[in-house]
Amino acid sequence: MSKSLWTPIITSVLIFGSAASYYLLSDYQRIETQQALLSAVYFEQLSASEISDKRILTLQDKLYDDKQNAKLWFQLGNAYLYNGEYDNAVLVFGYSIRLTPIPTAIHYSAKASALYYARGQHLTAEVKALLDQALSLEPNNQTALMMLAANEFMNVRYQHAIVLWVHLLDSSQL
Repeated sequence: MSKSLWTPIITSVLIFGSAASYYLLSDYQRIETQQALLSAVYFEQLSASEISDKRILTLQDKLYDDKQNAKLWFQLGNAYLYNGEYDNAVLVFGYSIRLTPIPTAIHYSAKASALYYARGQHLTAEVKALLDQALSLEPNNQTALMMLAANEFMNVRYQHAIVLWVHLLDSSQL
């Protein structure tokens, strides 16, 4: 082939290649959208409990690879709490607290919530100690104040419950 024929062939290949790439990339976005829709349809068919179970299994798999990840332990504790597995949540929140260099009020109030429900919605000394720890770190911690207010209300100490709720509302933590 002569040199003069190579130029149109190479130009044609480049033009055709560019057009094909453009088409394939736009098609890729369509395929990605279809996969997202199929995934959404799959989760729509699952109950809330099944989705929560899948979340727990996913977090457990991640923790198998990274046992020292305090954030994953905390997420697993929340998943257990949501799933009504309160004893597991208490245990896992404990791991999260131990693995976190400086635990926050959120850590302590989450463990207190799990323990409160694990003990049949009774404000035990251990739950109270966790709530006190949370409030010492963050005096306007929403979870701790709500739990204390609800406990006061359930024990017919309405005035103290009102004081706690007003404190919470005035704290602008909501």
